[in-house]
Amino acid sequence: MKALCSLLIPGFAALAAVPSVPEGLQALYSLDYARALQIFEREAERRPDDPEAWNHLAQALLHRALFAANALDSSAFGPGSPFLKRPRVPMSEPDEARFRWAIRRSLSLCEVRLRQNPRDGECLYASGVAHAHQAQLALLVKKSWREALREGTRSRQAHEKLMRLEPELADACLIPGLHEYIAGSLPWYVKALAFLAGYRGDRRKGIQQMERAVAHGRKTAVEARVMLSVVLRREKEYARAAALMSELAAAFPANYLYRLEEIRMLAEAGQGKQARRRLGELQASGLMPPDKMEALSRSVEEILARQRRRP
Repeated sequence: MKALCSLLIPGFAALAAVPSVPEGLQALYSLDYARALQIFEREAERRPDDPEAWNHLAQALLHRALFAANALDSSAFGPGSPFLKRPRVPMSEPDEARFRWAIRRSLSLCEVRLRQNPRDGECLYASGVAHAHQAQLALLVKKSWREALREGTRSRQAHEKLMRLEPELADACLIPGLHEYIAGSLPWYVKALAFLAGYRGDRRKGIQQMERAVAHGRKTAVEARVMLSVVLRREKEYARAAALMSELAAAFPANYLYRLEEIRMLAEAGQGKQARRRLGELQASGLMPPDKMEALSRSVEEILARQRRRP
């Protein structure tokens, strides 16, 4: 991706700070999965007819498994898509069963309400999120590409319908934007086949939709920043990716993964002094395990050395 702005240009980061989130999501984004699950379990008990409550529970179960397997690292989604080659993420049978129950509950609630009112925006949004969680499970835990594609398509369709009904709702832009980018990034020969099958794709349009979710979304504010930073990394817009990670690190200081990603992107952007300063701050915090800290330090120096060798 050609650079659109740098880390120092005001406007991109100033569009909006990360909105405050409820207690359960605060715990989730702070890597406190035990507390997040407790809160979401109580939430589902208090509001059993709320599909969003079940989505939160499913998300916490899935993210706990991904975190334990070191599968929340954006490098897995870099050029060449290394995640396609990595082994499946382990997830205990009880957790997977609980995840699937929560998603079924969410989708069944949405199905009933949408039969009564096909324009129910809350349920269109919730059903899209539920299908997105299922797509992530299929892709990373089950390694079922067909199921991942099917669930991802359902997720996109739900949010595209919501975008038509509520065009001002920025939260609905994230999933369609991500799909637009992915489809637009396919090799030309694959894209030609996809076009014949009825699929379209525009990388720039996809990025713009994701940027809108970052700037104005509330429910997707965190995920939008994470996903857009992954896209920007693929496009080599490292400074912009670092800016997004910096916002998340400031909002959730206990989550060392956000700071780790910011440091890597600063190094890739050639901002060695700032990357090393952030690295020192992270090391002093004691949040990151020593072995991961050492690996990050080596990675940063390798990135900076590689850049010094560039003509």
